[in-house]
Amino acid sequence: MEHHRKSPSFDGNFGSTFSGEMPADLGAIANLSVGGCSIASKITLPPQSVAGLQIQLPDSRWSLEVEQAVVRWVRGTTFGLELQTLSDPDTARLQQLRCDLDQGPLVVTQRPVH
Repeated sequence: MEHHRKSPSFDGNFGSTFSGEMPADLGAIANLSVGGCSIASKITLPPQSVAGLQIQLPDSRWSLEVEQAVVRWVRGTTFGLELQTLSDPDTARLQQLRCDLDQGPLVVTQRPVH
């Protein structure tokens, strides 16, 4: 089965916490885009199941929160999520991160607390 992306993705290795009908678990995100991502984890979710997701981005101390994501495919210990509810500010954060990563390796600096 071939999967077509609606928005460009970028490779990375971002930490995540996801939860659905089971207790929360950790996973490593790759191929992140505004529309979705793939997650490698010791457990997988069945296709069409709905999950909540927190993504730890390297440019922020705050996680990106996705209240609802749908599992679109599963391959072994990796599954693909379509992000259903992504706020406008979080969409902008992902787009900015993609631009930053296109410029080269991301150097994370400590940001002042307001």
